[in-house]
Amino acid sequence: MGIGNISNNNSGKGSKRIIMHVDLDYFYAQCEELRRKDLKDKPVVVCVYSARGGDSGAVSTCNYKARAYGVKAGMPIVQAKRLLRGQDAVFLPVDEQYYTSISDMVMTILRANADAFEQISIDEAYMDVSIRCRDFDSAIALATRLKDELRANIGLTCSIGIGMNKLIAKMASDYRKPDGLTVVRPEEVQGFISQMGVGKLLWVGKKTEARLNSMGIYTVADLAKISIDTLINEFGRKMGVYLYNASRGIDEEQVKESSMAKQISRITTLKRDANAIEDMLDDLHALSIDVHKSVVEQGLLFRSVGIILVYEDLSMRSKARTLKHYSNSIDDLLRYARVLLEEALKESRMPVRRLGVKVSDLMSVKGQETLQRFM
Repeated sequence: MGIGNISNNNSGKGSKRIIMHVDLDYFYAQCEELRRKDLKDKPVVVCVYSARGGDSGAVSTCNYKARAYGVKAGMPIVQAKRLLRGQDAVFLPVDEQYYTSISDMVMTILRANADAFEQISIDEAYMDVSIRCRDFDSAIALATRLKDELRANIGLTCSIGIGMNKLIAKMASDYRKPDGLTVVRPEEVQGFISQMGVGKLLWVGKKTEARLNSMGIYTVADLAKISIDTLINEFGRKMGVYLYNASRGIDEEQVKESSMAKQISRITTLKRDANAIEDMLDDLHALSIDVHKSVVEQGLLFRSVGIILVYEDLSMRSKARTLKHYSNSIDDLLRYARVLLEEALKESRMPVRRLGVKVSDLMSVKGQETLQRFM
């Protein structure tokens, strides 16, 4: 893992915001490697199979060993198999439920270390750390600790970009993969983006890139020379203004949580691996209290209670129970969490390293009040 400072100037003074973009490396395929240790040294391709059967469908993602042979997302499975002919490659179907459970654990860790948090996909998130990190050096230390924690406690690597806004943080995380850490300080922004191809800018797809190329614009430096009027005339006001600002590293968009979370979860590492409920009850209780506090603060009700277990070999298990009615009762949360833990410990005696509690199928209290008026 390397830290990619764009210049030797380390002052970082004058920055108002410090934003991180965290991108889990080749996430689906990495989750499969986590589940099956025998896959680590093989090309792994995760596929979306169509209802036609056989090899009909497309590649969702693949690990870097498969990418070395030219396999990439969106490619037909048949073509991927042709490229990997003669290799000990493994083709697997997408397991969305499993990947989501892994993602939930990661996002819980990230959210707990952010002043503001925004999950943008199953494997990506923005973190505003402007308050807790006094400068970019502090942000580097936090990012390094997060990478170490995700590797040690979950078994995943990620790439992190640090910049003064979401645009630069995202471009920085893409700059060095896998397992990268790139920081772009405010005074380094122009040097970092100017020689990049315009296709590297966030929200610039292949069609927009082709239109820019047809205008003689190939790099971000080329784009920065174009007047805002020309860009608006060519791309419309919204995209034109965006391109003008992006070419200068300007992005005022805030890091913000979605209006209502899909679930609330907390996870902790046990003081020592355990397979007896007596050794885990204190942690279960503390996690439940923390989850319930967040439920109440956000004015929510839950209808599903779940637990997450990460075993000593880093394999993972989750269990959930659906309630008959929506609730925000701490007693319901504690009772169901304990029942689920008891069941899980009976089903496996492998020592548990990390324990989590979650609630999902959420509804706002106001929404429930509205429903009751019609009952």
